[in-house]
Amino acid sequence: MDKGYESRLRATRWEEGMLCGNGTIGALVMGEPLHERVIFTHERLFAPLHKPRLPVHTAKTLGQIRALLAEGKYQEAADFVVQQGFDEGYKSTMYWTDPFMAACTLAVNLEAEGEPEDYRKSLNFENGLSTTAFMLDGGQVMREVFVSRPDRIAVMRLRAERPVNVLVRLHKLIETDEPNMWWEIGYTQNHAEPVVAVKGDTIFYDGRFQTVDYGYRCAAKVAKTDGVMKQAAEGIRITGLTEAVLYFNVVTCENMKEPEVCAASAFAGLEPDFDELLSRHAEVHGTVYNRIELDLDDPESDEQLAEELWARSRNEGTPPPNGFFKRIFDAGRYEILCSSGETPPNLQGIWTGTDHVYWSADYTQNGNIQTAVLAALPGNMFEAMDSFINFEEELVPDNRVNAERLYGCRGQMLAARGGKHGLLNHFGPRWCMTFWTAGAAWNAHFFYDYYLYSGDRDFFVNHALPYMKECALFYEDFLIEDENGRWLFSPSYSPENNPEGSEAQACINATMDIAVATELFSNLIEGCKTLGLEAESIPKWQRMLDKMPPYLINEDGALKEWATPLLKDRYDHRHSSHLYMLYYGIPKEIRENQALYDACEKAYEYRMKFKEKEKGEMAFGNIQMAFAAAHLRDSATVWKLMCVMAQNNYFNIFASSHDMGPSIFNADISGGFPALMLEALVESRQVTDESGKIVSYEIELLPNLPKAWPKGRLKGVRARGGFELDFAWDDGKVTECHVINHCGSDYTMIGADVK
Repeated sequence: MDKGYESRLRATRWEEGMLCGNGTIGALVMGEPLHERVIFTHERLFAPLHKPRLPVHTAKTLGQIRALLAEGKYQEAADFVVQQGFDEGYKSTMYWTDPFMAACTLAVNLEAEGEPEDYRKSLNFENGLSTTAFMLDGGQVMREVFVSRPDRIAVMRLRAERPVNVLVRLHKLIETDEPNMWWEIGYTQNHAEPVVAVKGDTIFYDGRFQTVDYGYRCAAKVAKTDGVMKQAAEGIRITGLTEAVLYFNVVTCENMKEPEVCAASAFAGLEPDFDELLSRHAEVHGTVYNRIELDLDDPESDEQLAEELWARSRNEGTPPPNGFFKRIFDAGRYEILCSSGETPPNLQGIWTGTDHVYWSADYTQNGNIQTAVLAALPGNMFEAMDSFINFEEELVPDNRVNAERLYGCRGQMLAARGGKHGLLNHFGPRWCMTFWTAGAAWNAHFFYDYYLYSGDRDFFVNHALPYMKECALFYEDFLIEDENGRWLFSPSYSPENNPEGSEAQACINATMDIAVATELFSNLIEGCKTLGLEAESIPKWQRMLDKMPPYLINEDGALKEWATPLLKDRYDHRHSSHLYMLYYGIPKEIRENQALYDACEKAYEYRMKFKEKEKGEMAFGNIQMAFAAAHLRDSATVWKLMCVMAQNNYFNIFASSHDMGPSIFNADISGGFPALMLEALVESRQVTDESGKIVSYEIELLPNLPKAWPKGRLKGVRARGGFELDFAWDDGKVTECHVINHCGSDYTMIGADVK
């Protein structure tokens, strides 16, 4: 299968289920022959663990917090916030965010005595169709499942060459994971028993919670069958069928007392023609998904079963085959598209097979979500980035509350962690998240990049500019002058590291904070100059930029992670936040300062010494390091990190994991790895004149081409400036290149002749 996979293996754990989704509904298809389980989720279904609380009102005690930091009492500053939280009614040193959860399980049980044979399953990335097939008592049985975007429901078709009997049920998730530390948090403590009822051809399932009116409703309908239906106590029994079509839907309800919210209403008016329903979905899904094509010249791998290709990828001492890289490229784009709806992917995309999810499977915004969406723009899936943009705009009201309550500031401050809301309730004495102020401005990078990739002036005016101005307002109020007249970031935070010799993560002048704020004001000025906007604001933003504290270089010649002589660097850490300025290119202030450029290289080299000891811990951190390596033209390290992740961070169905093993189902590098592959093949950047206005773009082909990919083709990739490229290479050199210039922008091509 060109885009997708086929397998003969049954899933041995929920992480090996087939992934289907339309951005709103997730379906984890386990593919069991006789006792099929499809675990359904909804993008907005997070179990209410704690009531949303106003953030701690540290605006009124900010002077005391800053005084502690100025005295070097960093841990005491963090403890001060925790104690104030207790004084204001917080009951714990760390409130976990509301956890993502399963809605219910659709069980389709074949009532048969024979043993299934010739088992196979497949997932087609181009139309989102999962298929399970096997022989039973001399006849083939096949189940197909997809989740429709246009019709907003999940659909299953069951076909049998010989009549079979089936019992269809909806029931709550049955845990298969062994208990671990996440069970101790009490994620399911507020769950109530569901209410299940059968009415005619439809099963209704109401999911409720003990202390709130919020809940959700599910419905499964036997929309078509040639068998005989009979209501059973457990669900619906169908006897003598050779074909059946089932519908499923789940909706969330803010108030379960309101009867008009009904999951089954989505079924009204739909003809139970499976092929027609699939065709409608395939057109919508495929239009987005198939905009890009990657060929790495490995036809042998294209024909291999998933488990065969996966096994080849894990041979120590040899890199994974090129076909494996293509497969995880295709799978990652598929996973991110299927989990992008009204909201972007959470830590697990839109799927789970446990209610005891790692880190609540929430929206973690200090690196995870930014990695998950990383391929959306260059990967020509603007619709996936729309989910991110819409979600971040939805959080702005809560972000304003965070800024006002925590720091008495205008503008917005993003919580590092969130589920159903964006209020900053998750912090503690060690993980002092109220001190991390860079989140919204980091996300502003993607708002601005959306404009650069699309060339859409209206998007900049109506989305990017308002969001960026909210971030700028916060810094205008938050930053104070140090003794040299430069801005001081106090409090500050470098996720999730602490300086050498200090147990406290609380700090001042984290280099990441400076880099993110510098980028924000630089982009505001550049974008507005280019489009002739905000002439009255540009001088103010320039003054903010001019007073940024300088980056510092330590005694090892490396860029300091904290821009103060008071804090020493700690190199051994999974994050590399101080290298933020290398994540998306090399900014002017680094590019034009050789000493800083060399210091960035040195800091990167020190971090890599410790990364080399790992084999895939915190995979998104490897993505960030690999992007830094790419922009420093360290192609060997880019390839090394690619191989480390490919060999250690993928399940045998090509879904990604957080840690090596694979361990911890996680969507971060499902977006980050395809983005890294694209960045190795194409880089693009804007070019400005002396006034700072964008006048053209540079597009560079094969800047970090792995030697293992000597021949290939990439079609449909997007570049900044509104460009779409189709190019091929052989023997490491571009052989042809076609450019679609959607915006009529001037550009220079590096590494190829253009047709």
